[in-house]
Amino acid sequence: MKQKVTLFIICLLCGISVAMAQNITIKGEVKDQQGLPLPGVSVTVKGSTQGVVTGNNGSYLLSAPKDATLVFSFIGYKSIEEPVNNRTTLSTKLTDDNQQLNEVVVVGYGTQVKKDLTTAVVSVSSKDIQNQPITNPLQAIQGKAAGVQVSSQSGKPGAGISISIRGNTSITGSNSPLYVIDGVTSRDASFINPNDIESMTILKDASAAAIYGSSGANGVVLITTKKGTAGKLKVGFNAFTGFSNFWKKQDVLNSDQYIALQRELGYTTFGGTQNTDWQKETFGTGTQNNYQVSLSGGTKGGQYYFSSGYQQDKGVVAPAKLDRISMNFNGSQSITSWLKLTATASLTSNNSVDVPDNAGSTKGGVILGALTTPPTLTIYDPNGNFTAVPAGYDSPIGNAFGSNNRTRSFRFIGAFAGEIKITKDLSFKSSISTNGRKEYYNYFLDPYKTVYGRTERGIYNNSKTKDNVWLNENILSYNKTIGKNVFGAIAGYTIQESNYSLKPYSESRFIDATTGAAIAPTLAVNVNTDAQWAKQSYLGRITYAYDSKYLFSSNFRADGSSRFAPGHRFGYFPSVSAGWRISGENFLKDSKTINDLKLRGSWGQVGNDEGIGDYAYLKLYQITAQNSYNLSQPANSELSWEKTTQTNIGLDLTMFDSRVTFTADAYLKKTNDLLINVQLPPSTGLGTQALNVGSMENKGLEFSLSTKNFQKEKFTWSTDLNISFNKNKVTSLGSATSSLDYASLYERDAAVKVVPGRPLGSFYGYVYTGVNAQTGAAMYQDTNGNGITGSADPADRTFIGNAQPKYTYGVNNNLTYGNFGLSLFFQGVQGSQMFNASRLDLEGMYDSKNQSTAVLNRWTTPGQITDIPKALVASSENSLTSSRFVENASYLRLKTATLSYNFGKTTLGNWKMDKLMIFASSYNLLTFTKYSGLDPEVSRYTSNTPDMGVDYGTYPQSRTFIFGVNVGF
Repeated sequence: MKQKVTLFIICLLCGISVAMAQNITIKGEVKDQQGLPLPGVSVTVKGSTQGVVTGNNGSYLLSAPKDATLVFSFIGYKSIEEPVNNRTTLSTKLTDDNQQLNEVVVVGYGTQVKKDLTTAVVSVSSKDIQNQPITNPLQAIQGKAAGVQVSSQSGKPGAGISISIRGNTSITGSNSPLYVIDGVTSRDASFINPNDIESMTILKDASAAAIYGSSGANGVVLITTKKGTAGKLKVGFNAFTGFSNFWKKQDVLNSDQYIALQRELGYTTFGGTQNTDWQKETFGTGTQNNYQVSLSGGTKGGQYYFSSGYQQDKGVVAPAKLDRISMNFNGSQSITSWLKLTATASLTSNNSVDVPDNAGSTKGGVILGALTTPPTLTIYDPNGNFTAVPAGYDSPIGNAFGSNNRTRSFRFIGAFAGEIKITKDLSFKSSISTNGRKEYYNYFLDPYKTVYGRTERGIYNNSKTKDNVWLNENILSYNKTIGKNVFGAIAGYTIQESNYSLKPYSESRFIDATTGAAIAPTLAVNVNTDAQWAKQSYLGRITYAYDSKYLFSSNFRADGSSRFAPGHRFGYFPSVSAGWRISGENFLKDSKTINDLKLRGSWGQVGNDEGIGDYAYLKLYQITAQNSYNLSQPANSELSWEKTTQTNIGLDLTMFDSRVTFTADAYLKKTNDLLINVQLPPSTGLGTQALNVGSMENKGLEFSLSTKNFQKEKFTWSTDLNISFNKNKVTSLGSATSSLDYASLYERDAAVKVVPGRPLGSFYGYVYTGVNAQTGAAMYQDTNGNGITGSADPADRTFIGNAQPKYTYGVNNNLTYGNFGLSLFFQGVQGSQMFNASRLDLEGMYDSKNQSTAVLNRWTTPGQITDIPKALVASSENSLTSSRFVENASYLRLKTATLSYNFGKTTLGNWKMDKLMIFASSYNLLTFTKYSGLDPEVSRYTSNTPDMGVDYGTYPQSRTFIFGVNVGF
């Protein structure tokens, strides 16, 4: 018996040896059309389950029969088959597949094949984000996603970005989307290093976002960071350096012109006889530097990615600066065949120096101060202090350098998750994540150097902010394919909690006003703030597809928020969507023109509880300077969810052998039970309180077109175009509120009014009709017909413009010739208007501020015909809030232009490198606009709030030139 067993084993081993002898080892590389390595390409033996994935350098190693056929496939590229023919080395090149129907798209709590999507979703890949001089990754999607309006609030280093997805849906509540960074939810994504991002997916319609319930009321941006791939350790290095300046300056009066104006106003003191160019002294040259190193790879059953970066942005206006250090980790490991662990962590440290803007010229605004400070002054007085302006305020240099204004912040987000494979089709994933922020603010105003410092005798402020949100998610997923039927379902439970604390401290009056001697400072009443909120949610989704032709999806989420009173805490948010792949039907299946045609529709509801505070339903008291308490807010036990209902119809079309891809969407969004801070009756002595009143709607059209214009061996040219139309309208403010005023201006009426029937951002004021030729006074239209024309009648105020654009668009062209690449991206806004409040100071002619050269045409003698009124000392009557200052803010920008060179595989092989690219890029290179201000895009307030579209000395965006290199080993 023993001999028989031994003989059987010998025969078995011989059989294995013979079988193995029939296989050969094949190695090779997979490149793209430009000769760059393609990691992650699937290389399989046709007709079997055997296969590998290419490493970071595009190489693979595979054992296969000598007469086998290898199949090479990768998302976004056309799959090809290559017969082995007894070859041991087999390299190939993949060409772009514009159709990309099999691309896997990240959606809420999972992924989905792009061709089976039934909702409005758009993705932006890493190639659209990298190699740009930006500190906020959201800047990179501006103009590249239809229906997503991105605006820079300011051009300062580290300034915020406003995003509005398909229009604004709230007045007091938040209009910002939810960000989900590798599964970690956040209300901010500015701290993520752009070079660490693999893709960003924007969930635009309610059906796509409803799985996030209340958090997704304003859309959802899913951010996926880079991951490692199987293979040996790979090292990447990215770096660029560059400089920036303002693309535009404004013409202001020189010393002689200024003195003539001041004499006309009756002033006899001009501050000096200099001719200082304050814009030249204030607006310098900024610098940008960025360095990043990444390590990635994979072991059996796992992968890892680690990066560390440093970025410095010195602003055009010194001493504004941002220093940022970032670290990112992403890893996973299969412990067993049924258990997989994943972990992510991101740490960012920011150190910034700020300069004041948006404060006019007399209140410390550096930008407007550079335009209005008299040219007759010098920077320093004989004592070495910053020179005071005759009107008693500081020059822009004094405003910029007279105080020390610094912020240091730390941001950490991290998640740990375990996924259990219960059966082949059923899995369970549980994760715990944290999103923490610590911020330290310090401000010191010297009591001697500046006018403001001497007036206040010194100021010191600091604050410490701590904010942490933790989230636990538990998701059960089921996927099953039976023939042509594909089923999917998820069910989940989540719980979330936030803890926030603010500790302010303030003191002033460091010196005695009479003797100038140092004294004990005056302490302000410093009240700490602590706040908490929590949410509990239940969610579910069902998807079904038959033969990829008939598609269905439904979501449901129940959210409970502590921000509402008991009995009103839970909101219920359903959605449903369906799609029909018409091209899959027999009458189109063999079409040579249409490759894919899909019609889809969706409906859904989402809620909003952001922007009203954490205790909006409670009776609140406020501490006074005498340590007593006053009622600040009455209780509101009926406060509940703001709800948005959205309907969407879409069309996806691919034609001409996947060389043309077209997408169209039409939507209608209606928001009810708006959360609005309503002014309480004056008799109560109280301010505003959040109430559920009013409604709003947005409706729009979106179109995207991608074309492969040329696809030759050496020359390629592709174009991506998108355009979006949105109409916003407030439909109700409730029975107790007729209007709301926003965008207050110094010594003048507010510039924005919200009323039913009008869009947010509607400008309100007088209609300017010109100058009285006999008196030189500004004339305003008698809109109410009461006959009052001699002076401004408040009853004549009416709507004079609108900040909402008629449409936004973006056009991107990518060209390659051999190893050279050229990318030109244009972004534009059409039909928007801006209230140029800076002109109130630059054309007011009522005090000692310098003015724009526009006032050279001012009225001076009776009978003179001009549109600039006379100088009127100590009076703003000739520069009221009126249509005179409403301007066309439409613009077209060459947002980015990049010229690159990729070294070929021969050179890379000689240098033992996987990738080497050098590039030169510009940002905001050209701007075409009729707007007279420094920048048609920025705004004193955020551009997704009711007071959008007001420019009052806002720090403009700069024009940037950078030179960089990307290296891979």
